[in-house]
Amino acid sequence: MMMLTISLLALSLVASPVDAARLDEILAEMEKAGEQLRTLTADFEQTDHDAILQDQDVSRGKLHLEMPGSVRWEHVEPAPKVLLVRDKLVRVYNVSAAQVDEFKQDSGGRSGMNLLVGFGGSNDELAKNYDASLLEESESSVVLKLIPKPDSPASLFAAIELTVDKTTWTPVRSVFHEVNRDHTDIDFENVVINGELPDDIFELDLPKDVAIIKH
Repeated sequence: MMMLTISLLALSLVASPVDAARLDEILAEMEKAGEQLRTLTADFEQTDHDAILQDQDVSRGKLHLEMPGSVRWEHVEPAPKVLLVRDKLVRVYNVSAAQVDEFKQDSGGRSGMNLLVGFGGSNDELAKNYDASLLEESESSVVLKLIPKPDSPASLFAAIELTVDKTTWTPVRSVFHEVNRDHTDIDFENVVINGELPDDIFELDLPKDVAIIKH
């Protein structure tokens, strides 16, 4: 049994440098794609899992991204809602409640950018905020695991898993695991990279009776 244990340990030590080298290659491809990324549009499906209630909520909508930091998450169904990030200001428009909540991006919480790890950004920035590892690889995609560092803006998550398409080197699925065992899955489809965006896509067209609450 001891010989078997030693043999398995030796194999793992041999395999680790290979995995590390492959991870470096993958991150280099992602960084190259990030440097070329100007805009991105995609349909998304977001599933929020409640670990205690064993329940889940599913929403669908459209994502618009303009580098370096403008984001519009537009939830269309079942409840219309817009999360808008621009000039480091986060605005959440709850259509049914006729209310907009505003807060600075640096004040914490889930800003739109926190949910877009892997879309643009440098490897230095990634290494500053996460410990990355390679979980699996297929012909078409790779799955990375990111563990946020304690002082990272994403430290509210216990771990993040990214499924990255090897054609575009951008995520097609992001899974955010929280400390309380809740997790959120976001799947991206019909991704368009560097297409033209409407001039007013990062504005909110609000009715006159909407309440604006600043936090």
